[in-house]
Amino acid sequence: MGARRPPRASGAQAANAAAMRSALAALAAALALVPLTAWAQPTPPAAPSVAPVPGKLAFALPRAGVVPGGTLAVGLTGGSPPYTLTASFAVGAAYDPTQQAVVLSGRAPGSGTVTATDAAGTSAVLPVLVAAPAGVVPATVSVELGGTVDTDFAHVQTQTLTSADAQRRPGATVTVSGLTLPAQLPPGTVLDVPAQVTIAGNGRWVDVDGQTTVHLRVEQLPPLVPTTLFYSDDPERITASTQGVLFRGTIDPGRPVRVYAYHLVDRPRRLVLVLNATGGMETHVQLVGAAAGPSPQFAYVGHLSTVRYLLARAAQQSVVLPVTPDAPFFFDLGVLTPGQLVAAIDDLRILDGNTVDAMVIAVDPDVDPANYVRQPTLAGDGHGRRGEFSLIDVPPLALSFTVGAPESPPFVIGKPTLPNLTPGGRALGGDYGIIRTLALHVVNPTPQTQNVYLYEMLGRTTGGTTTTMWFSGDPAPIQVPCIGRPDTRYLVRGFALAPGADETIGGDYMTDGTSSFPLYFGLTSTPPLALTKSAC
Repeated sequence: MGARRPPRASGAQAANAAAMRSALAALAAALALVPLTAWAQPTPPAAPSVAPVPGKLAFALPRAGVVPGGTLAVGLTGGSPPYTLTASFAVGAAYDPTQQAVVLSGRAPGSGTVTATDAAGTSAVLPVLVAAPAGVVPATVSVELGGTVDTDFAHVQTQTLTSADAQRRPGATVTVSGLTLPAQLPPGTVLDVPAQVTIAGNGRWVDVDGQTTVHLRVEQLPPLVPTTLFYSDDPERITASTQGVLFRGTIDPGRPVRVYAYHLVDRPRRLVLVLNATGGMETHVQLVGAAAGPSPQFAYVGHLSTVRYLLARAAQQSVVLPVTPDAPFFFDLGVLTPGQLVAAIDDLRILDGNTVDAMVIAVDPDVDPANYVRQPTLAGDGHGRRGEFSLIDVPPLALSFTVGAPESPPFVIGKPTLPNLTPGGRALGGDYGIIRTLALHVVNPTPQTQNVYLYEMLGRTTGGTTTTMWFSGDPAPIQVPCIGRPDTRYLVRGFALAPGADETIGGDYMTDGTSSFPLYFGLTSTPPLALTKSAC
């Protein structure tokens, strides 16, 4: 079926429809002239104003630093606005409601406070420093390492090299964080790693924060074997008036050196190992070593520095330091407070370039050690514990013992054995800074297993001695607690000799700092006194 059509309208119906359309059009036109607001809902009465319960008025920072001519926004929260700002010194301070912060303007160097007070009279105080920045965060830092490297060592050397590149001002300190390294760093490792750097002004300069990219490379370098000892122990006690160069020596290509620095202070001092290129060209210096302190526990520092050094030497864990003629390298050994000691043992070798001066400098923590690089060496304290000594052909700690035969005389440590290469200098006493190889020849002619003991014995009535000795084949050095009674044999180590044995036992011995001398080592079949804790 087709679709149904609607019925046609009559003439009267059509006329009525036309009239209705005309009336609706007129109404619509009239309505268009009425403002829209006339059709909105009636506005309710305004609610009474209720002030919010404010939190405690507080600045977002415990303290603030701004450089002269610069600005810094510090958040301000809580309290009841409006806020009134007052400053105790010449620093600009204005509240910015958009940032909800107080904008500080550094007008001139100085320090003081900015106080914010709200409508209720509550106040918050912000310590403010206007000063130069504590340093410059370098965009990149190159870290070249050598040997068997662990991540802790890589972190420490990254901090050292970042600090050297940061152009930090005296008294400022550098902290590197956020550095993520793999568990293993074998030779051949090459990495680019981001790290966060904070240069703290420590109340004198404005703190600086930033990010750097660490270019890290680990090389396979040949063993570093020093041939000369640079001995810096004079003045041993740095007095209140002492500031400057304590030791100076020249490292030549082909002549690796060991620097042994041992100093304590009467007033705050920063102790620095300075490398200054004197050959007119950029030079790269390899450093293998360790330090202990600052600490007032002298025997502990002297012993720990030896242990740490021997471990670093065995692994040949090292850092390569860039030294240019116009930029000496400052390797911090520590900032000491009165009564504290630092002991540092470092082997150094020129990998490429020319001669380098090595200096040990002591300065006030707020003084730039660069001011003293070209100054003459300070006078000593009269004890002559300073100079250069050859490490070639150092006599070994040699002993022999045959079961059933009389004991051989002990080996004496502490009587001067190495002449001073510095004209007029005293011979080295106490063996500080040198390593003696062990050569213990033991024979058991009997058909039974026999015990033989290595002992040590003090030869003076005052002081004590700790001992560090590393026998061949052992994973780590033996550490003997402090011995204190003279004329008493203390056990270092025992050896069980098989029937008919004829052996030579090897290893290394290095004197601990703060030891007393003379010290005797001998071999015996009579059990010596074994210590489990310090006898001093």
